[in-house]
Amino acid sequence: MAHRRGAVIKPLPRPSSSSAVAWRGSASAKRAGGPIASARWALAVLVSLALSLLGSPARAHDFSAGVLSMVERDDGSFDVAWTEPVDASGAPGGVALRFPAPCALASTRLSCSPPGLAGPIRFEGMHAARMQVVVRIQWRDGAVTEGLVTGKDPSFEVKDRARRSAWAWVRLGVEHIGTGYDHLAFLLGLVLLVGLDRRLVATITAFTVAHSISLALAVTGLLVAPSAPVEATIAASVVLVAWEATIDRATLSHRFPWVVALAFGLVHGLGFASALTEASIPQGGVGFALFFFNVGIELAQLALVGLLFALSKVPAVARAAHHPRAKQIVCYALGTLGVAWTLDRAAALLRLTGSS
Repeated sequence: MAHRRGAVIKPLPRPSSSSAVAWRGSASAKRAGGPIASARWALAVLVSLALSLLGSPARAHDFSAGVLSMVERDDGSFDVAWTEPVDASGAPGGVALRFPAPCALASTRLSCSPPGLAGPIRFEGMHAARMQVVVRIQWRDGAVTEGLVTGKDPSFEVKDRARRSAWAWVRLGVEHIGTGYDHLAFLLGLVLLVGLDRRLVATITAFTVAHSISLALAVTGLLVAPSAPVEATIAASVVLVAWEATIDRATLSHRFPWVVALAFGLVHGLGFASALTEASIPQGGVGFALFFFNVGIELAQLALVGLLFALSKVPAVARAAHHPRAKQIVCYALGTLGVAWTLDRAAALLRLTGSS
């Protein structure tokens, strides 16, 4: 088969598959304090946020990273697997990759004459800054080179065989939470349910432990669950915590919120795992990627809780939070999002069931 220098490799098919503050209990929620204008302003912001999220993709996960995986078989000869980024609807991003000279591509085999693979690998067509590609090169001597390419700088410089980028996986974890509106909504629901007190620490810890366990089991292949029912259950978890947060009596969720967080954390962990399983990580790199991806998730969660705590100390926001209807409006907005996601994902699940 003829070698073509600077050739473009065709992508392999992709595998199928507000501002807010915490209210410290029903008694404080019923106190009408502060100017009505401040309360109305805060509530308007919350409703606007809810409407903007409703306009976002119903699947809520906007994880669209592509993956370039290369394994050196002989000196200068690599097996190449390439999956290009996709948008939220699953449509290909139109990204192609070009290798540096003196490398030539034949099908999925890349051959590089001396001095070997060195220089920039370019990703043509990464027109959007949010587009990402995970790059992993496993060399014949066992060294691993990893990195994350974004639309802001769509090239990857190959110059250090022993470079393993922990930051690439941390960043993926942070951005998976940042663009996973359903996970954010569930965390906000837990804060509304528990409040910013010591019980929140135990609740978030239970959620962390649970999703870490299921994430590890899923990525290592010990636990396999279809994506469609997992995503539908995650959406339903948002509805549950939003509804429970509106109830004044001592339900199970109010008495033991960590139990709810633990149970649904197992499901959310399976949702987190989709980001890593789509990355087609070789077994030898699973532990490294899993650890730092999970670190990114935890940092994002802590950032959210820290933001809410800081907002609760702002006088105008605190006064608005004590408005009699404030918590109800936030909970119903959150629940509306959850219902929309649940119906959309349930419909997708029924379509999959009907076509099988």
